[in-house]
Amino acid sequence: MHHSRSVRSVSLALSTLAVLAACAPKAAVVPSPATPTPAAPDGRTVIKAMNDRYIGKWYMTLTYKQNVTIIAQNRRETRQVWNQYLTLPGRQRIDYVPLTSKSGVLYTDGKLYSFTGGKLQNTQPGWHPLLVLTGDVYTQMPDTTTMQLDSLGFDLSIARKDRWEGKEVWVVGAAAGDSTSSQFWVDTDSLLVRRVLVRDARSTRPVTNETRYLNYKNIAGYPVALSMRAYRDGRLYFRGESTKVREGETLPVELFEPQNWATSQLTR
Repeated sequence: MHHSRSVRSVSLALSTLAVLAACAPKAAVVPSPATPTPAAPDGRTVIKAMNDRYIGKWYMTLTYKQNVTIIAQNRRETRQVWNQYLTLPGRQRIDYVPLTSKSGVLYTDGKLYSFTGGKLQNTQPGWHPLLVLTGDVYTQMPDTTTMQLDSLGFDLSIARKDRWEGKEVWVVGAAAGDSTSSQFWVDTDSLLVRRVLVRDARSTRPVTNETRYLNYKNIAGYPVALSMRAYRDGRLYFRGESTKVREGETLPVELFEPQNWATSQLTR
């Protein structure tokens, strides 16, 4: 039963994995504004501004524990602990605790792999939007990010200014009043991501998954969102709280190779 709950949580994790948001220069948690982006950019302009601000000033590895609460429609809560490992761009591993289950998920090379009991259960193609928007965008060429987001259904021709929790933001991918299209919300000053909404049309009834990044703190000189919340069509279904966050740890390449999932597990 434990394994089946973990497997079911994988589908929830597709839109909620605690890919932690970005880092500022070492001198300060939030950097001084760079050259302002134009008053009416398109999404590509915002992506380039995000990259210009942080390229060469971003963490390349991050590790942390995440205390996860998954909330069912009947409000029943399931609590889990996930060990997370990131190497940017494009790689993230989540081991479900206890580690003896050898279960979890792996994002690498534009694919998602899910494991139970050390065995591969499923492989899905496609870039992980949260990983792209809270990590990869700052560490790879803007054209690569543009290609990935375009393949995920983000309309980069649309961008506008709005406000979110008292701050001015760029909204890319949706016009005012549109709460269902794939879109991302970025602070205009820090260029850190605050919200990501992803339209999932694969199910019988299309749904919109929203992830919010909260409680930014200075970790080793970088602003890291220690809390995240995820909603499905407006219903809260995921809470994540990160602890023991470490930046710059050397991680073995085998940790992100699907064929080495069971043997490369780190004990901590």
